[in-house]
Amino acid sequence: MKYIIQIFTGGWHNQNYSPEQIIERLETVTSRIPVQRVILGWNIDKELYKAINTYLSSKQIGSFLWLPVFSEISELFPGPETVDIYGQKTQTLALQEGENFAFSCPSAMQNIENVKRVYEEYFAGCGFQGVFLDKIRGQSFVGGTMGVLSCGCANCRQRFLQNGLDLNTLKKVYETKKDHLFDTDGYVPGKGFLFRDPASEQFFTVKSEIIAEQVRDLCRWFHAKGLKTGLDLYAPLLSRFTGQDYALITKEADFIKPMMYRRTEAPAGIGYEYTLLKECIPQAEGYPDIHTDVAFLTSQLAEMKDLPVSVYPGIEINYREDIARTDPEYIRASLQAVRDCGMAGAVLAWDVMLAPDEHLDALI
Repeated sequence: MKYIIQIFTGGWHNQNYSPEQIIERLETVTSRIPVQRVILGWNIDKELYKAINTYLSSKQIGSFLWLPVFSEISELFPGPETVDIYGQKTQTLALQEGENFAFSCPSAMQNIENVKRVYEEYFAGCGFQGVFLDKIRGQSFVGGTMGVLSCGCANCRQRFLQNGLDLNTLKKVYETKKDHLFDTDGYVPGKGFLFRDPASEQFFTVKSEIIAEQVRDLCRWFHAKGLKTGLDLYAPLLSRFTGQDYALITKEADFIKPMMYRRTEAPAGIGYEYTLLKECIPQAEGYPDIHTDVAFLTSQLAEMKDLPVSVYPGIEINYREDIARTDPEYIRASLQAVRDCGMAGAVLAWDVMLAPDEHLDALI
């Protein structure tokens, strides 16, 4: 099993760990398990990464910059915000310092240029071999129903109109049907939930096309600089609501990390997000109860077997009493499912600095 590990170095301006602390932890982790790459970000202290990447290079371990795209970037360089189909700013959630889930418009080229600018000004020359793109999506039901029904800015409205959907029509359908705008004919592996209403189906299709186009632009830009790219993706069950179509968004990437978070009570946690979905649209039809057990994990991983990209499912290795109550058996069972499904490896998410040693022992 090939392992990629993640370390959250802190928000842009508040550093969580010193280089010495991270290197000491890496010594412990790499002495116990084989580590292929490390994903680091997104505090902007260049010296932090230069020191860590020098160490990783000596160990012949690759290093990827952890870089958010449609969220958090605006704290450094403001750009057009996401608004809903009524033109109102979408809700946010401040999970921790440096992670506020305030989303920017996915169609605005200024926001893509801001991502490139952040890399050039803060991270170029730090010794990274690749870039791991996070927050490459729209808001989920964390932002309520209107968070999902975004972006409705003038530029996005034009993009939808060019693809045959007037967002004013979608708004009228929503005002008539309310929750039933989201009625589905069921979940189809490899495609996601299929919406009964043509306007709803078209909305989520075009939304995914807009985001995939921007992600392809970023992947090509980083590839031109000699950097590989990885993508952080919602689990297939939920990805369509956030504008992530696996078949489209993965075309230019080198690897993907589907967040198979079954113990996370926070954004991207599968049970957490699905519960929010059912709370936000309680009258909608076509959403069965789910059990996020190993069988569910296996069925979700099976959907990715034919993708033309390396798949490293993300499994929580860290423990947080408030939002990630993991244990060795959960980690062991999850990684066994990853092995059984023939995946390239796994990402040990989302901060190995918070992983108890017994969780590392479960990998051996």
